[in-house]
Amino acid sequence: MKNKGIYVLFMSMIIFILMTFIKVNVVQADTIYDDQGTKTNIELDKSWTIKFNQKLDANTVNSSCITVTDENGQDIGVDLNLGSDGSSIVVTPKVQYSFGKTYNLVIKDGLKGENKSNLIKPAKMTFTTKNNTVDNSQKLTVCIDAGHGGPDLGSVSPSGVQEKDIDLSIALKVGKILENNGINVVYTRKDDNVSWSKDNLQPRFDIANNAKADFFISIRCNTYPDNPEAGGTETYYRDSDSRGQKLAQTIQDDLIKSTSLNNRGIKVGLDQHQILRGTTGTPIMVELGFMSNDQEAKLLTTSDYQNKSALAIANGILECRDLKNSVSTEISSVPDTTASIIVGRSFSLPTTVNATMSDGSVKKVSVVWNSTTVDTSKEGVFTYEGATNGYAKNVRLILTVGTKSSDTVPVICIDPGHGLGSDTGATGINNLQEDDVTLAVGLKAGKILENHGVKVVYTRTEDMRSTPMDVTSSLQRRCDISNNANAKYFVSIHNNSADAESASGTETWDNPGNEESSNLAQNVQNSIVQEVGMYDRGLKDGYGRGLYVIKNTDAPAILIELGFLSNNGDNAKLASDEYQQKFAQAIADGILKTLGMQ
Repeated sequence: MKNKGIYVLFMSMIIFILMTFIKVNVVQADTIYDDQGTKTNIELDKSWTIKFNQKLDANTVNSSCITVTDENGQDIGVDLNLGSDGSSIVVTPKVQYSFGKTYNLVIKDGLKGENKSNLIKPAKMTFTTKNNTVDNSQKLTVCIDAGHGGPDLGSVSPSGVQEKDIDLSIALKVGKILENNGINVVYTRKDDNVSWSKDNLQPRFDIANNAKADFFISIRCNTYPDNPEAGGTETYYRDSDSRGQKLAQTIQDDLIKSTSLNNRGIKVGLDQHQILRGTTGTPIMVELGFMSNDQEAKLLTTSDYQNKSALAIANGILECRDLKNSVSTEISSVPDTTASIIVGRSFSLPTTVNATMSDGSVKKVSVVWNSTTVDTSKEGVFTYEGATNGYAKNVRLILTVGTKSSDTVPVICIDPGHGLGSDTGATGINNLQEDDVTLAVGLKAGKILENHGVKVVYTRTEDMRSTPMDVTSSLQRRCDISNNANAKYFVSIHNNSADAESASGTETWDNPGNEESSNLAQNVQNSIVQEVGMYDRGLKDGYGRGLYVIKNTDAPAILIELGFLSNNGDNAKLASDEYQQKFAQAIADGILKTLGMQ
């Protein structure tokens, strides 16, 4: 009996040793090996951490050994990362899961331990994501615009990568993530077939506006061939749009956090960014990176970058979904805009209107008019309607078209040069900007004239660089304002610049063939030289030079070059508020003398 007991003890020890040996020489997933039933109410971006009983062979941690499949057995892309302990794997979806769907996380043969031990047997875990509880009537509607398309390639990298393909790939990924989060999504294009021409943006606007999209997200890439080293991400928003500014900043922050590209910040859309001008919903334009930077362009084509940037853009939108509810209450009212014009004159509908906000302030907001043309061929009162983001009612412009006024009060048109559309003027010492100086002097001069009983119209009263307009159109608009007002004189204020830093002084351009133009030019030139102490460069033939505003205004016109931004002495005066006031006074004195009012 004693021997039998020893035998039993001996066999037990052998079995224990064998079991221990087997345990350490097979790979086993501790946390999901045994079927624990379906895990429910899982978040859409859930990362699973699978712990194993030993350290793993990193070379076997790949998508052939660990997969996630949907209800149809289709693979869902996941990122697999070996934990710092070497014995765990973190499984993260490349794109978020969908609401209310069932998925299987599967561990297959082929995964090995550090000592080349095999998986004890395949394992599976089933989970179901949470349901979408968003009220359908409260859903955000987002229009995703993949830039370019069809024959419009967009920018092309030095290695031949086409922007349109990157735009589309990321746009579709963004839309999918949003849809998975219960967002209504419409697309301007879902493939490379487009029915519109390269420069026709209206079909894109129509898709967004017809869907009553709350947000319009245009996805594009940048380029700067003159500097192939330029790189980074930037996001544009429509001027005077606080919602767009917040949306742009949120998306920009998320993009930089996810991709680590150079942060070029958020910016107000420029005149060439017409894509920001045609939607009633809040628009932004994301410039993902630079196609002209070959290294960055290649990065833009990688699935890793595209997945990260798509998730960042989508997350930014989701973070700002509450803006939908703030939109309808931000604008309290938009008063009717009124304007008058003489029969036959041209008239352009404004790109912004004044809106009274809920806090009592007045802001300029962008407007999209139902009509893009204005008929001034006959007298009458005509009403034009449009829409602005965040205001349920139509906005109206009431235009009176009539005959020439018999008003005897002289009308002077003051034209602060540049600062309208892409026409920004010259840049001086210490980055002094010409359009800032001309605006300051123009407004001061106008105020002096108004105090003397002169009626003044201005071609601009603020910085209008973001107004969508090329240089020629901006010049014609200036002429139209003067002509429509039946101005007696047109006075354009500018600054000079030259390669030679020694160049200095004031000169005035006129139309020598028009006596009134020459008389006005001489009086203004004399006043500036005497009152401001500028070097006298005399009068110049602006008509013969082909200066647009002198040739295309009905009123006798002059163009004043106050001084040289490239000259230290002149630049210092032009930057000084004291001297800006002196310039304004001198201009007003010259005009008043010509009018016989001084």
